[in-house]
Amino acid sequence: MVAARLATSPRTVQRRLTDLDTSWRDEVDQVRRARAMDLLRDTELTVQAVAARVGYSDARALRRAFVQWTGRSPGSFRTDPSPVRTDGRASIVQ
Repeated sequence: MVAARLATSPRTVQRRLTDLDTSWRDEVDQVRRARAMDLLRDTELTVQAVAARVGYSDARALRRAFVQWTGRSPGSFRTDPSPVRTDGRASIVQ
């Protein structure tokens, strides 16, 4: 669908992403991560509702991904949204 909207083939999209040292999965994860962080910081939606809005099947799946991205749980981030790593590798931020 994305390739069609770009008027190119899926293989060309994949090749261009590879040239940029990324993948479709990486790009989707970056968007999900940014949107989840925004929703947790700026709304009072439940973690389940945030999970649904960013495309996860349930809160557990979002929690696993969020911990992998930031090294923190969604609840911890909501309580203290201080800077976290956003490169997808868990880390303790000081």
